[in-house]
Amino acid sequence: MELILSEEQKLLQDSAARFMEQSAGAELVRRVRGASAPFDAEVWREMAGAGWLAILISDDKGGLGLGPTELALVLEEAGKALLPGPIAAAAAAAKTLSEGDGGSDLIDRVLSGDLIIVPALQETAFGIDPELADCQATPDGDGWRLQGEKVFIPEAGGADGFLVNATGPDGLVLCYVAGDADGANLSLADSVDGGDTGTLRLDGAAAQMISGPNHAGAACRQLLDLTLVGLSAGLLGIMETALDMSVEYIKIRTQFDQPIGAFQALQHRAANDYVDTELTRSFLYQVAAAAGRGEDVSAHASGLKAKASGAALTITKSAIQFHGAIGVSDEHDIGLYLKRAIALSAAYGNEMAHRARFADMLAREPDQI
Repeated sequence: MELILSEEQKLLQDSAARFMEQSAGAELVRRVRGASAPFDAEVWREMAGAGWLAILISDDKGGLGLGPTELALVLEEAGKALLPGPIAAAAAAAKTLSEGDGGSDLIDRVLSGDLIIVPALQETAFGIDPELADCQATPDGDGWRLQGEKVFIPEAGGADGFLVNATGPDGLVLCYVAGDADGANLSLADSVDGGDTGTLRLDGAAAQMISGPNHAGAACRQLLDLTLVGLSAGLLGIMETALDMSVEYIKIRTQFDQPIGAFQALQHRAANDYVDTELTRSFLYQVAAAAGRGEDVSAHASGLKAKASGAALTITKSAIQFHGAIGVSDEHDIGLYLKRAIALSAAYGNEMAHRARFADMLAREPDQI
């Protein structure tokens, strides 16, 4: 698929690129890794002020009235610059809040960057179907109580709250639980890229209903689908920059009195990496366009995440080998791209999990292809 951008989309992409040049990059990654929050709060507020968290929200609800394609353009630039933070997840969560049965009281703070909410949908390593939840939701007066555990929540250390799928008396529900709610306990583990991944234990935690049984299934699917599209855009940006850095390096690194890029083995490898990048780009913007038209893209979103995850890992590992010994040193930026690719490829389900989901959904709904 050839992506032909409108003038508005070009302006958005250029604006995002300028923001990244000024506010993101390897220096920021090195500064925030290991911090209590895996991103810079001031940069997050600047990003929110630019309207990126509002891209998916209709203009009548305070958003920009754009769509997944525009979000992908921004997050592709974010991936190129290694911008830390759960931007894709937070933007998808904002969309869900704006359309839910509840949550209207939260949306303004989310869009201003003062409240960071991310999905917490996963309960096992391969349990990525957002419509299946062992977590239990019990009515409690005007609210709900949640009992269960959510795992592998990317960049959870900087989140203020979570969108949690759970099973209630009448079926699936989607709830908001504040990170500091009584009965909610978040534990963090370090991620390879300097960020973190969280486990959220809920022991009668107070929660607010966002989508009830009549709408929760569609809301959970959309929440995951849009998150996957955004993550895939970030992975595309990572592989683009890693490949560009590699090509520039093999042009100037000499061996046997000639640039190593003159050797056919490296040329073929770089060509394969370029093909992988462009296939991912085509797949990404096809799925984003379909999501923007309101189509059911759940199977394709999983297929896209699987493709982007695998390609990003292949290309960034290849980039390390192109660079040789310097590529494995922390002082060189290329290693940061591999580490970020490892983290994002695992976020909300890795390649194997999404291949399995893609195959399962097509077996049940073959008309999706």
